[in-house]
Amino acid sequence: MEILVALDQTTLAPTVLAKAVEVAKREGASLTILCVAEVFQDFGDYFDAAALSDKLLEGVKTAAEGYKAQAQKLGLTPKLVVESGVSPADLIVDKAEKIKADLIIMGTRGKKGMDRFLTGSVAAAVAGHAPCSVLVLR
Repeated sequence: MEILVALDQTTLAPTVLAKAVEVAKREGASLTILCVAEVFQDFGDYFDAAALSDKLLEGVKTAAEGYKAQAQKLGLTPKLVVESGVSPADLIVDKAEKIKADLIIMGTRGKKGMDRFLTGSVAAAVAGHAPCSVLVLR
């Protein structure tokens, strides 16, 4: 069995990782940690989107190494993947397809009201397009 855990830099990420490690250990599964750095579109002269995206990627790489260390402390050595792109949901689904994941585990920020409709939900998009089951934690 192959489990893909998609982690961001929210306060829920350590809980999601702990659940993923628990499930992987129970099922004798391999675990891949995927962290995505969102790339921002160019907004002209207002700010340097490339520099912001590079800075975010460095932060995501640092967080990803911390997640890998946390998984190792919990008794599992995961594979670690850091990617960057415009659509985190697309990157998660693509990675799940490539590694032939049997399960994706991820968290949700629980956006409400207009926020949910204006910005969408990565978890909802992944659940709707994933090639496997998706466990979404709150």
